[in-house]
Amino acid sequence: MSGECDFVSFYQELGCTAIPNDDNTTCPKEFDCPDLHPNPNMCYYRGVEYADRATIPMDLVKNPCALGCVCSIDSGPRFDCAAVDCVENFDPDKQECIYTFSLDSCCSTGEVCGKDAVASLKTCEADGKTYKEGQYFEPANSRKKCVCTADWNGCYDDPTTCSDINCGLEIYNQKNIMDKCAPVFVKNAKSCPFSFQCPSAKTKIIKGINLRGIQSQCVFGNLTLNVGDEVVGDDSCTKCSCEVPPFMTCVKTTYSCPN
Repeated sequence: MSGECDFVSFYQELGCTAIPNDDNTTCPKEFDCPDLHPNPNMCYYRGVEYADRATIPMDLVKNPCALGCVCSIDSGPRFDCAAVDCVENFDPDKQECIYTFSLDSCCSTGEVCGKDAVASLKTCEADGKTYKEGQYFEPANSRKKCVCTADWNGCYDDPTTCSDINCGLEIYNQKNIMDKCAPVFVKNAKSCPFSFQCPSAKTKIIKGINLRGIQSQCVFGNLTLNVGDEVVGDDSCTKCSCEVPPFMTCVKTTYSCPN
């Protein structure tokens, strides 16, 4: 399964603090997370409490696509956000045009049209693909978003061209986090979770071996598991285990799993 370092971005977005391994290796052995949802009748975002029908101020929202998010307590706490319709989603292959982006935008901010104008743009190479100046891309296994610029140097840590992707974990998964469900990643945990898996009648714990001797446990709904323990998932393509407490984490081998 994924290495311990793969889960860092997930925990950092939730405001958790890394607890280093005893041998001071770079990957944390566990995380110390704040109480992410102390009151089931409230919504929470970045440690701030929101009552029913309260709106998160836009200047506090870290995900550019989460607009006008309102707390709703009906059927469990959640944030309802405005639908975002980006023009590039309706006409992705506009003839002799490319859509251009900025790092802090959800949708394209402009376009360059004309065969000669597009041909004159600088290019960037990433993961074997070529992008034109202004185009948006997400480097593989990085949880980064980048915009190709004329000064592109191939470095994903350059803040002028790339930034961390904010998955909107608390905005889009409020109740799953409150219920201590497990994030489900596809192939590895370096990207945003594909979904969350909660305990069900099918849940079965398989006891494992805690080779790293970590005393902290993972919480999965009302269950507690030791590092090394696994949970049989709802499908054969998903493997859930306690690797880096306090969350159980699941990795799915493919988006579409045959039953």
